[in-house]
Amino acid sequence: MSTLRTTLALACLLLAVVLLAPSAGADDDKGTEAKPAPKAAAKAKAELDAKSPAIVMEDTEGRSFELLDCGIKQKEAEAVVLAAAKTFGAAKDAKLTTKIADLKGVKDEDGDLDTSKVKDLAVAAGRYFGLTATDESAESFTTLADLATWITAANDAPILLLTWGPRCPTSARLNDAIVELVANTKIRAYAIACNYKDTPEHYARFLDSYEFNLRIFPDRDQRVTDVLGGKTTPHFFLFDAKGTLRYRGGLNNDPMGYMEDDERKDYLVDAIAAIRGGKDVAVKDTAPSG
Repeated sequence: MSTLRTTLALACLLLAVVLLAPSAGADDDKGTEAKPAPKAAAKAKAELDAKSPAIVMEDTEGRSFELLDCGIKQKEAEAVVLAAAKTFGAAKDAKLTTKIADLKGVKDEDGDLDTSKVKDLAVAAGRYFGLTATDESAESFTTLADLATWITAANDAPILLLTWGPRCPTSARLNDAIVELVANTKIRAYAIACNYKDTPEHYARFLDSYEFNLRIFPDRDQRVTDVLGGKTTPHFFLFDAKGTLRYRGGLNNDPMGYMEDDERKDYLVDAIAAIRGGKDVAVKDTAPSG
């Protein structure tokens, strides 16, 4: 009899535990409510005159770039220059002292130096570091060492990130002006392709149609674009060499190119000049066009 009472008591105790315990579903719901969803979590944003949050990207060739850790090492610059030179006919044992004019790949059909091909060599060597060149700027390069010096000198250069799109008519219209600005101001620039519908085929088609010398970083999920606060294409974000955002906005106040020179305000060029001169940027935030 006592054994029966004991058994009944244990059964009642177990039943009470089961009835009082919350169900698995209720526990899961409570846990979900207590923890904010990942999308609801605040994302760090790039703010003017403040050091940027970490921005890490991967370009169309699978090579990474990190805004806050992108210093240029001398040996790396030299290795890239020598590798580029070999694609222009440099010998396997070429040295930095090699004269560019001696490379077969920079000569025309008559064997004379072709400055446009010298530019192509500079573009091939500089693109990895965000640098580009024009025919005019490439005229100053005499030896491969000159190219390496040009690259390492950009360690202190402003860094430009621009939201961009291969099918954006404004990006296409401003393409030449962007490339020329990057070349002539000797800044480092990287294009963030932020349209989620764009594909590698769109990038390739654009490069076939336009001379676009910047590295392209797909950002289809707009992760980097959101950190920057990109609103349209193109939208320019200029950082100093330490990663502080100093200017954001448009190229100038004349995206259609209708204004006279005395009416045009070159916001981005002025911001670059201010940073180069160790001064505060006068106009820090403008409306992008696109």
